[in-house]
Amino acid sequence: MYGKVTQPNTPTVETSIYHGDGERDEYFSPRFYGFGESAYDSQFLPGLDLQQSYGAGIGWTTIRSANQSLDLKMSLSYVNRQFQGPEQGQNLFGSIFDQRYNRTLSHGVLFTQQISIMPSWNDSRAYAAVGGAGLTLPFYKRFSLAINALGSFPNDPPPGFRKNSIQFTTGLTYTLP
Repeated sequence: MYGKVTQPNTPTVETSIYHGDGERDEYFSPRFYGFGESAYDSQFLPGLDLQQSYGAGIGWTTIRSANQSLDLKMSLSYVNRQFQGPEQGQNLFGSIFDQRYNRTLSHGVLFTQQISIMPSWNDSRAYAAVGGAGLTLPFYKRFSLAINALGSFPNDPPPGFRKNSIQFTTGLTYTLP
């Protein structure tokens, strides 16, 4: 994703936002599961060059039906953040508390909503929160149009960056068989 950071009295900064993640769930019962996860982000938070996170935790599927699901998760995680400027690196040990809701609407439209709170246990100033919502609109076979809004709040961004950002994204998605 490409974008622009605009703030009053500062030059406009062009961004290239990249995100990749993976998760493996293993259910112990119909509602409870363990998981391992990793994620890689570039320019996802204000002033962030690269963030890597690795964690493991437990999850609880509180709602599961044919058209909706609600998961609550908690993990212990290692996070390496590299902000702009060489002195801005952080090695954090913390948790991620996550809530995800999915609901399939009429005509296969998918609504998603997520809130994550990420406290750090070794640096109490380095907490962050992220929340977002989106729609995925199917239009041809396995292709869909995704429209999303995401708000993020890193408590300790590098100098010159705000503590919050809002991103609006659109994208083409393909669902594997």
